[in-house]
Amino acid sequence: MAQNAAPPHPPDSPDPASRLGASHAHRLEDRGHDAIIRVGQVDRIWSDFYHHALTAPWRTFFYGSLILYVGVNLIFALLYMADGRGISGAHPDSFADYFFFSVQTLSTVGYGGMTPISRTANLLATVEVLGGMMINALATGLIFARFSRPRARVMFSHKALILAEGNQFHLDIRIANCRRSPILSVDVEFALARLIRTPGGRVVRQFDPLPLQQAHIPVLRFACTPSHVINEHSPLYGLTEHDLSAEEAEIIVSLTGTDEASGQSVFARSAYGFDRMLYNHRFVDIINAGPDGRITVDYSRFDQTEPPSDEHVRPTEAMVDLPD
Repeated sequence: MAQNAAPPHPPDSPDPASRLGASHAHRLEDRGHDAIIRVGQVDRIWSDFYHHALTAPWRTFFYGSLILYVGVNLIFALLYMADGRGISGAHPDSFADYFFFSVQTLSTVGYGGMTPISRTANLLATVEVLGGMMINALATGLIFARFSRPRARVMFSHKALILAEGNQFHLDIRIANCRRSPILSVDVEFALARLIRTPGGRVVRQFDPLPLQQAHIPVLRFACTPSHVINEHSPLYGLTEHDLSAEEAEIIVSLTGTDEASGQSVFARSAYGFDRMLYNHRFVDIINAGPDGRITVDYSRFDQTEPPSDEHVRPTEAMVDLPD
């Protein structure tokens, strides 16, 4: 029967991770930078505006751009209105007229129904046209960069599997390419991340590479299952579930390759805490060849697993007492 990782240590545990209050540290990589609280460093949006605008979610980017656009036009509309009769064709008491004149000026459309006639209105229009050209250029570059930024549409299995086959234990994670175009020259890397205490008493996050049986894949067209053998040379060798839980350990998976369609480098990553481990199971096949020779890839079975036909091994035994 499949078993999950052991529960975390109790709050009074002397382990470094527990003393740091890091009961959720195993989700650090999976949740990304939003899960990190940085003390002593102020992340000001205007100091790195382009990066924030490039990496913000589309919803945030759209509503932020809308608020900025309307805000700029509101400010200029108030300035035009304060000048009184500086805009020909605009009703003096109609804020909407001044607002729409600002929209036309900022976008450099200029339909001609309203024109600046006073010196003040012309100066304001000059400043707004210059600002509008800069804003339009920046917005065009940002939107193009957001659409053209290379992304790998890669699926990672929800569970990482630890299985004994052929008198050998190994860690398996399934990866699939969701695009029709293949990813070329793929490099996959596993690493064990954990909190350890140094001889000097400091708590640091250590990364130990987990060598794979096949780390380089020439062409990733459908799916692959990189595997790490847990032997006496593995950083996992001799560790119990209790040890891994105490050190808030997690398996970090990273993938790099080249998208064949665009020729650009693509990256993808995922992380597995030991509460996402499944023992004594293997992935079911998702690639089948039909009688007509066509290959079928069933992504609906991507996360499905099944127990092996041989005898089950308890997960703690798999981590502690490996056969020769």
